[in-house]
Amino acid sequence: MIASIQDKLQRISLSSILLVGLVVRLGLLVFGEWQDNNMAVKYTDVDYLVFTDAARYLAQGESPYLRSTYRYTPLLAWILTPNIWFHPVWGKLLFTLSDIIIAVLIAKIISQRAPNVSISKRNLFVCFWIFNPFSINVSTRGNAEALVSLLVLLCLYYLFNKKYILSGFFFGLSVHFKIYPIIYSLPMFLFIDGVENNRKSILAPLSQTRKTLPSRFFTKDRMVFFVVSASTFLILTSLMYKVYGYIFLYETYLYHVVRADNRHNFSVYFYYIYLNSSGLSTLSPFITGLLSFVPQMSLLLALSFVFFDSLELCLLLETITFVAFNKVCTVQYFIWYFSLLPLVLPFSSITVKKGVALFALWFSPQALWLYQAYRLEFLGENTFLEIWMAGILFFIAYIVILIQFISSHDSKISK
Repeated sequence: MIASIQDKLQRISLSSILLVGLVVRLGLLVFGEWQDNNMAVKYTDVDYLVFTDAARYLAQGESPYLRSTYRYTPLLAWILTPNIWFHPVWGKLLFTLSDIIIAVLIAKIISQRAPNVSISKRNLFVCFWIFNPFSINVSTRGNAEALVSLLVLLCLYYLFNKKYILSGFFFGLSVHFKIYPIIYSLPMFLFIDGVENNRKSILAPLSQTRKTLPSRFFTKDRMVFFVVSASTFLILTSLMYKVYGYIFLYETYLYHVVRADNRHNFSVYFYYIYLNSSGLSTLSPFITGLLSFVPQMSLLLALSFVFFDSLELCLLLETITFVAFNKVCTVQYFIWYFSLLPLVLPFSSITVKKGVALFALWFSPQALWLYQAYRLEFLGENTFLEIWMAGILFFIAYIVILIQFISSHDSKISK
């Protein structure tokens, strides 16, 4: 079956695949407009309504943070001001275009990093993104995660091409847009200037490390990447702070540290937060948030030092770990690792059979979770405990998937 698909993809150009992916998304945009106007259940994501309201405030010369629950950089609201003076579908078109550019970058990075991969296999890996129902749904419903993933992929593309100024710029911009890409900073820093340089710096005796650390660790290219990315982030953040004040810092960054969302979601922490939403907890939300970061950040640090030499794998593992251990986990977060997955597949020995099994393992807890959420939301049944149990199964599935990606990876092979 897989060979038959590859034979067909061999005769289909990448541009044709991209065109079909674009047409599918445009079709859903049209359908979404119809559904929003004719059905009680809307197609458009509530976040998109928040974006549009924030853009409306900006167009009127006011702060986007007058819109409650707008917790993003003002740059996003500025980008979406055409929603007000052009057409409300503008932002969805922008996110859809981001999907297509991501697919182009995936193809380019695979061609560069795994030159032995055939065109048909490369196109197959691109299809894992371009025809992914999750990425299609999230972007066409108006969620901005594809825009952040695009910035991360642009950073990676220029990093692999050793254009560290451009790479640093896009990395700093991505962190400004959404804080989570900062978890990639250490493995990217270590990856620059070659693996051997890093191994010698890290594994050398302490006496030698003290002498060689400045020259081996803080190299010119690494410092260029660091200075440009840090400057981009700090300049943009300082400008936004000067214009909008503390509310910008809190809503865009600090809120996510103290956030305690008691609404049902996939997180393993959900039930604890729900039970303590009445304020009976002896720990403040800030302390609870910091404590939840300890296992998350510890694992991210370990992954950075162990897998930095296989950067695509490292970023994928870090993203899955970050999502699995996060206090809040929603479908939008899946886009973060789906955009990185095709970059790892050329170096993985996971078979089609095992891949299907892993997908079933990943999806089954979600199906169980959705059923329990349906009982809660539509039937009015108390299923909070069942929802949490489904979340625990989802967490276990993530751990198994992480182990499988690690054990099946070989940077020397490319399918």
